[in-house]
Amino acid sequence: MAQENMISQKLRVLLAQRTMKNRDLANETGIAQSTISRITSGKTKVIQFDTIEKICKSLHVEPSELFTPCKPLGGEKNGK
Repeated sequence: MAQENMISQKLRVLLAQRTMKNRDLANETGIAQSTISRITSGKTKVIQFDTIEKICKSLHVEPSELFTPCKPLGGEKNGK
């Protein structure tokens, strides 16, 4: 999985877990909503580290968590 897709997928999951929308994150971080939308949709190729820091601070996660693949829905399968 490409890292930008991993980040966008993980960010969507984190936002859903917190019942937040892109605009909520934009308001909390000061990052343009269009930038947040491009990240969550996987349409951006480069994400500035300061943007990652602001997002992580707002969501109370470490930056490394954005680079961790999401677990499949429905739990683990095939004994993995």
